[in-house]
Amino acid sequence: MIKNSLYTFDYFQPEEYHFSLDSVFLAQKVASLIKEGPEELAVLDLCAGCGVIGLELSLHSARNLHIDFLEIQEVYQSFFQQNVEMIYPQHPQKFEQFRFLNLNYQALRHPAFENKYDLIVCNPPYFFKGEGLLSPSEFKNRCRFFLDSDFKTLIEVTLQALKPNSAAYLLVRSGTHHGRTPLAEINKILKNEGSAQIIDNVRGTDVVEIRKKLN
Repeated sequence: MIKNSLYTFDYFQPEEYHFSLDSVFLAQKVASLIKEGPEELAVLDLCAGCGVIGLELSLHSARNLHIDFLEIQEVYQSFFQQNVEMIYPQHPQKFEQFRFLNLNYQALRHPAFENKYDLIVCNPPYFFKGEGLLSPSEFKNRCRFFLDSDFKTLIEVTLQALKPNSAAYLLVRSGTHHGRTPLAEINKILKNEGSAQIIDNVRGTDVVEIRKKLN
């Protein structure tokens, strides 16, 4: 893992729920994968929280990234804004390249998002309903569990929002203890429109690449 020279792990975030190093690892991994290619990329940070993955990606990539940060919990928006201002105080143009979308990811079904993004990164909830004890905090539960939508919808809208022959990178926890095989589930959802493979692992969490096929 690369150490940022100025801002490593020092992000504004809710006291009640903190991001994990998994998000930082994913951003650095993806940055290493997009060294070659177009100078500008349209990127979606899905389930963005306070923006850690997308912002880390912007720090580690030489590409000109226009990033949408999609997050359903409105409480994250002020933290996201503070993080952008902290990292890019001398680059006001970044404020135009980064956009916080306070939306449920089901909104990606809208035609305006179809074939829109060159790259998607995502650290979604790790647990399905019934796979653990819920916290008294609704905020924590929405971070950890698929409560606002479901895993199938997440994969479907990810595929829809990708441009053909583009890729998404998701952090996916093994479902072995709950009788699930996430990679097989993802490929079943993708049908013949895309493919998924595990390309890395961080602390027991798989990095899954989803690539959309050409039309």
